[in-house]
Amino acid sequence: MMKKLLTIIIIGIFFLGCGKEDILLEEDLTLRFDKAMEYFDRGKFLRAKDEFDYIIMADPGSKIANESQYFKSESMFQMEEYDEASIAFDRYVRFSPDYTKIEKARYRICECAIHSSNSYQREQSQTHYALEQLQMFIEDYPKSDLVTDAESSILDLRLKLARKDYEVGRMYLKLEEYDSALLYFKSVLNHYYDTAIADDARIGIVFTHILNENRKGAESYYKTQKDRFLSDEKSNEAEILLQDTEAGLKLAQYYQLYK
Repeated sequence: MMKKLLTIIIIGIFFLGCGKEDILLEEDLTLRFDKAMEYFDRGKFLRAKDEFDYIIMADPGSKIANESQYFKSESMFQMEEYDEASIAFDRYVRFSPDYTKIEKARYRICECAIHSSNSYQREQSQTHYALEQLQMFIEDYPKSDLVTDAESSILDLRLKLARKDYEVGRMYLKLEEYDSALLYFKSVLNHYYDTAIADDARIGIVFTHILNENRKGAESYYKTQKDRFLSDEKSNEAEILLQDTEAGLKLAQYYQLYK
């Protein structure tokens, strides 16, 4: 009987000790979190990130660690560490029960992809990835206040991709590789017909036919596209190009290749 009572007392002391340790840890982490948020609010994101990291490692899976994961991700985003921030936000999304912050984290992932995308002159896989993320965000959160921003970003990214194809078309035009030039100008119209570059691609096609000594093709194409120009000014530019080259190409038209 005494042996059994002693066992119960030992177990009780053990759990009491564990309980005190848990309370002390929680109090310590609460203080660390408050300190981290103070750094965060003051824009000292590196210091904040280190404090949030400590909390996450000290008590993984806890509510305070979950909050720390979000603000750690946000700290990295503010430091422009977009690849690392995207991974951290993704981890938050996977394990957080906070719907509001999940929505914000999802959009941050989109923004990380946007910031990581190259200028139009370079490789564009990250731009395509950013578009996919934005479209998924809109599908998942159609009533979000961030949808307007997402749609605006999609237009900007599509314009970048359109410019990429357009400039490649211009490059082939300079090299007198007319079939390849037409291919890229038509790509702009097929995939990015609603962007501002679409009218430039139409003018590019007219100019390509002219340079390729296919005046009938240039005139025929302009007639079919005249009412599809998004800008009357660009439509007039194409018409003037046809008029000015009726008697043959002049130096001014060749200059258009390089403007």
